[in-house]
Amino acid sequence: MLAHKAEDEGVALAELLAGQARHLNYAVSPNVVYTGPEVASIGQTEEELQEAAIPYNISKFPFTAVGRARAMGEMEGVVKILADKTTDRILSAHIIGPDAGALIAELATAMEFGFSPEDVARICHADPRLSEAAKEAALAAANRVLHI
Repeated sequence: MLAHKAEDEGVALAELLAGQARHLNYAVSPNVVYTGPEVASIGQTEEELQEAAIPYNISKFPFTAVGRARAMGEMEGVVKILADKTTDRILSAHIIGPDAGALIAELATAMEFGFSPEDVARICHADPRLSEAAKEAALAAANRVLHI
């Protein structure tokens, strides 16, 4: 159990006790390992998607091509997005790299609201920031990366 999951469960319980509609979506609750580099994931793994016979596309972008990561000297890692081959909705995201625990939040939001990689790619990302890796991984879904 991670602290952020426990916090969400506490809020959901308080809402339930107060008679309010509660919202708790475990499918978009990120898993984070605070190592060097950090590891973060949300949604299903490739193995789980394969076992469920869900067709998906993979797009990836390495931190070696992110200007901010290069300036920080922390270029190890990658952002990977798995999107439904039929609907193009993001099914999961996996990040290994600097500040992965913070970067996964954007993709959690995207999943919560049914975004496609194209939707993420169309969001203006500040430059140079690590979050560009998420945008570039989304652009990679359409073979449109900017920085490689």
